[in-house]
Parts: sequence; C-alpha cells; structure tokens
Amino acid sequence: DQICKTCVCDLDTFRLTRRTRCVDDVSKIVTVDFDARSVSSEVGTRFSLNIERRPGAQRQLLDKALSSLQQREPGRINLYLLAVAGDGSQEVFRREVEFVQRQFAQRFRTAGHTVALVNSRNSVTSAPMATVSSIREALTAIAARMDREQDILFLFLTSHGSHDHEFSLHQNGMQLQGLSAPALATLLKESGIRWKVVVVSACYSGGFIEPVQDGRTLIITAARQDRRSFGCADENEFTYFGRAFFKESLPKAASFDDAFRQAEVLVADWERNEARDPQSAAKSGKPGDDERSFPQISTTSAMDAQLKRWWGQLDK
Repeated sequence: DQICKTCVCDLDTFRLTRRTRCVDDVSKIVTVDFDARSVSSEVGTRFSLNIERRPGAQRQLLDKALSSLQQREPGRINLYLLAVAGDGSQEVFRREVEFVQRQFAQRFRTAGHTVALVNSRNSVTSAPMATVSSIREALTAIAARMDREQDILFLFLTSHGSHDHEFSLHQNGMQLQGLSAPALATLLKESGIRWKVVVVSACYSGGFIEPVQDGRTLIITAARQDRRSFGCADENEFTYFGRAFFKESLPKAASFDDAFRQAEVLVADWERNEARDPQSAAKSGKPGDDERSFPQISTTSAMDAQLKRWWGQLDK
C-alpha cells in the first residue's frame, strides 16, 4: 500500500489500493469502494491529479470556509445556512447549492452565515467536499457562532437517496460513507442547535422525517419515504423539487410552509405532464405514468412560532 498525505475526502489519511480505507474519525474506519476503472477515465484522472497536485487542499478549504463564518448579528433572530451537494457525479446538485447560497444571501441575510460543502468534478480545488466529517465540523462551527437557543439553522441537503434512507455522499473515483437518517439526527442533536429547518432533496427522503423530528424542527423532503424524486440529470440546473421550492415558490412565499405548499402543486403538475413510458423515463430522469414523488413536510407549533418571529423581522 502507498500512503498519500493528501486529504482527498477531508479525512486524515487516504490509502490508495484496489480497496481504499479512509479514517472518517478517530473512533471508526470507513471502507470506501475504489473503482480503478473510474480513475482511469478522463474525469477520474482529472480528479485524482487535482487532488495530488494540491496536498492538504481539502483540509485548507474546509478550514477557510469555517473560519469565514461570522458572529451573529445581535438584537434579532439570525439564520445560518449549511448547504450540501452530495453526489459529485452529477453537477445539478452543485448548481442547486450555488443558487440557494445566492438566494439566501440576498433575501435572508445569510452572507457570512453560510457554509457550502460540495462534491463536484468542477470544484475539488475550490470548495470543501461533503463528507460525514465535514458536515459534523460545519455544524459544530455554526453552533459556535450562533445563539443556539434563538437562532435558526437552515440545512439543505441535495443528492441521490437510497431505499434505506441514506443520503449519498460521492466524489468521482470515490464512494464516501453515506449519511443515514439516524446519523443526521445524531449530528444535529450533538450540535446543540435548538431551531432547525431541514430540507432533504433526494429519493426516498421522507425516511428522514421520523428520525430527525425532535419537536423543534421543520422538515421538508422531496419525496415520500417509499418514492423516488426526479430531475437529477447532470445537465439540469435544478431537480424537480429544487426548482419548484427554491426557484419558483420561495421568492413569492410568506413562509417556508407556504413555499412548500406551492412547490407541492408544481411538482405534481410537472410529474403528471411529463410522464413517459418506462424506457423514456429511465433515460430522461423523468417519472413514468404510475410514479409520483409526493413531497413531505413535518413541523410543530413551537417551530412554526419561532419561524414566524424570524420571518416577521426580515424587513426591519
């Protein structure tokens, strides 16, 4: 085995073999599938060379992103944004995260209160990657800057999702440890952040609701726990739900709940109108005739009241 000191996935060590093992934290070792054929491809080779030419770059990028977080603005409820593009094999997830960053900075005053973690073939030398470790570190850093009893975390996760409700974290040439619904619930609890809005845009993402809901969280998902979501093609600017919620509905909404209700209708209309036969659907990333994603929402009266207080101060 050859040990490379370059931190390719914001971990401590990367061992280059046919089976790559990465130390995700000091308590456990995560096995990562490493497909040598993918690395010999143009994309995989470019990814590997980008990493090898920038020793320690990912650690530096994450440190820079976390250190740039600013302290809260006193006298008001602050919103902090953590946006995660999980799957680097399709650029649609990166594009969604970048759009949400701009949108929230302009409307919700999150400039200086944002961390973006991005897996992408185009940003490996410019943005910190999304791993379980980097998500944990970002939550810890945000919690240290905010008033954890008053301020609100908006966590946006966009990627592929699995039947067993695991959010995909993947970088070209690497298969990182995914983020399961219970693991996300644990990370949020460990952060100590009381008020949270969690938006998970992924197939089967409704499976995150029960583990994450703690009475002080608004959870929105792109699909029911047993349904796929659509629109995750490499050339797309948005997934169906990302477009419906962030681009079309949120700009004119009076609340996140209101934006969801509008997005829910849009997604249903698009899925009905763009239904294809199974072969066409498989190629286009669009739903077949018998498929609907059924986006989900879960909230509580306490969370609604806190969001109402925050929303009411936006124009002040």
